[in-house]
Amino acid sequence: MENSKPARPFIKEVILENFLSYDYGRIALHQGLNVVMGPNGAGKSSILLGISVALGQAYTERSRRLSDLVKRGRDIARVTLMLDNSPRDGKKPLPYRAETIHLSRYIRKDGTYWFEIDFKEADKADVVETLGKLGLNPDNMLIIMHQGLGDTLSVVRPEEKLALVEDAVGLASYRSSLLEAKGRLEAIVAEEEGKKKELEAAQAALMRWQENYEKSIKIKGLRAELAKLRLEEAWCRVAKEEERLASTEARLAEVQSAIKDLEAKIEGERSAVKEEASLVESSLDSLVKGERNLSRLKADLQSLQAVINSYRVLEPVIADAPEDIRGAVERTLRGGEGRSDTLEDEIDFLEKKLASDQSSLLVLVEKYAATREKLAVLEYRLREKGKEQKALEALRESSRQEISVLKAAAESLGPKLETPRSLSDVQMAIKVAEAQLVQLGDIPLEVEQIYKDFQAKIRDLSGRLEVLRDNRDATVKEVNDRFKVWKKQLHDLVATVDQEYGRVLSLIGGNGRVRIVNEDDPVKAGLELLVAFRGQDLVPLDAYTQSGGERSSAVAAFLIALQKHIVSPFRAVDEFDVHMDPASRETFIRALHQYFKADDSIQYLVITPGAPAFYDASAHYIMVQKVAAASQVKVAKIAG
Repeated sequence: MENSKPARPFIKEVILENFLSYDYGRIALHQGLNVVMGPNGAGKSSILLGISVALGQAYTERSRRLSDLVKRGRDIARVTLMLDNSPRDGKKPLPYRAETIHLSRYIRKDGTYWFEIDFKEADKADVVETLGKLGLNPDNMLIIMHQGLGDTLSVVRPEEKLALVEDAVGLASYRSSLLEAKGRLEAIVAEEEGKKKELEAAQAALMRWQENYEKSIKIKGLRAELAKLRLEEAWCRVAKEEERLASTEARLAEVQSAIKDLEAKIEGERSAVKEEASLVESSLDSLVKGERNLSRLKADLQSLQAVINSYRVLEPVIADAPEDIRGAVERTLRGGEGRSDTLEDEIDFLEKKLASDQSSLLVLVEKYAATREKLAVLEYRLREKGKEQKALEALRESSRQEISVLKAAAESLGPKLETPRSLSDVQMAIKVAEAQLVQLGDIPLEVEQIYKDFQAKIRDLSGRLEVLRDNRDATVKEVNDRFKVWKKQLHDLVATVDQEYGRVLSLIGGNGRVRIVNEDDPVKAGLELLVAFRGQDLVPLDAYTQSGGERSSAVAAFLIALQKHIVSPFRAVDEFDVHMDPASRETFIRALHQYFKADDSIQYLVITPGAPAFYDASAHYIMVQKVAAASQVKVAKIAG
């Protein structure tokens, strides 16, 4: 097939300085097939080793110490690759402005190293990542196969073999994206299962907290009701105290009015007492005077009767006395008896009058005493009313102070609340509410928040599960779609490689198959090479069944069959034909030449011991020889 693209080698030149057996060597590489020839120990493999080191291949660092790559007696070695960065289809392969890139790696004798790109230090990771975007993975043995790796490929597990092929042909992203989607699906499923368990645990916890939550709601309601009741109680106390104050003030007004009435009555009774005392005193004076007069009259009567009795004693004596004497005595007796009768009348009258006056005095005294008693009662009542007034005034002041205190306490609980209930009714309601709270018992203060947190968690988990189910369904579809794409790409690839693999082996009388194993499991999927020689049955390629030459032939056939699918602009193989017989070696060399004649858009480096069985003018031949302990390179000119 004729290629319209200009032949531009990706690696234009390799420069080795103090590297292994090279003091200084410049190896120009062409597009298409480059064949490195020379005797054993000349330094052929050092060229590929230098290229691998410059490209950042990990295999070379694992298989040998970097310090051993520095030529004996030198302190530092350098490998430089001149990379063609001219545009392909209008775009430069590497993200640099220059059309020729100097990629260098320096290695010191102490094993330290560093990279440079266009004489600026760079990280190895940057180098590997940049080249990886072109499909050039120097650690993939299908791209760069060092001496002895042909046997290694025969024992590589099918899974690893498939991974190498996918990486080399640019299909790795299909499986990696499939595995990434599968990993996401597994993560989603695992997360979904985890969320389900979380949801079940949260629901179980919610059920456990349900009773306490319902209690907390009741408690909250009771506490709210209790707060209202306490507010009502507080204002009931105020109202009751105000009623008490009103009652006290009404009673005080009554007492004050009674005091005024008593004071008026006392004033009247005091006037009556004075008046009656005056009457008693006057009556007593009159009675005293009457008694005195009565005593005088009685004394006079007694004296008179004594005189009369004296004269009567004299009557017998004077019987014989002269008439004038008897007449005088009789006149005296008659006059005395008359006066005695008068006195007796006066005494009788005075006694009657005194008896009447005494009765009147007694009445006056009794009236005076009654008035005095009434006055005393009124004064006593006035004193008691005074005491009551003082007590009521003190009670009024106490009520006012109590109302002030009760109002402040009530206002601290809430605004004034009018209630038709009595204080005792409200207090009874408070006792009922408190009893209900005691009956409900104590619950954690944070129960309501915990319950709501679990509710929120359940809502969140339910929403998350719904999202996860949607994601799972979408990811299942994505995995299935990617699986179908990966499987189709893989089948298409293996179908063509299998056909070419069998065709190449048939050139040396062999037979071969390439087949996929565990293709329904992208994790365990692998690639198996089957081979048969001398008409035998197909058997898997391994390190025990086939001979060294047969293994080399099978690996070489597989590499040739894979070439048109590999995306790397550069590939290399070192002494793939080391175990082959001359006929097989020539067959495979011709197959390689034919392939690269058909497609010279890639660059292939083949290292082979000795001289090739034939020369192709379209190939670039490089001869390596060791002169004076140093490897030297020259281009072998092949006549057209």
